[in-house]
Amino acid sequence: MTHEEIIALIVKETGLPPEDLRSDATLATLDISSLDMVSLLFEVEDKYGVEIQPEELTREMTLRQLLDRIGVAAPQ
Repeated sequence: MTHEEIIALIVKETGLPPEDLRSDATLATLDISSLDMVSLLFEVEDKYGVEIQPEELTREMTLRQLLDRIGVAAPQ
């Protein structure tokens, strides 16, 4: 699993343009809905076997923190 694969999944699930997905952006500023986030988590679990509970996520979590939790390093 790569950073690019996870970003592609986020784009697919949320409809956000890839250029908006900066690693310092929070889930709140990206305006990712709870439904999209849960759908993304199911997709990550199905594809990569990484289980994340929806309650582990907060609106203040950054994309970098989410990627770290999934186990993918965000580019510097």
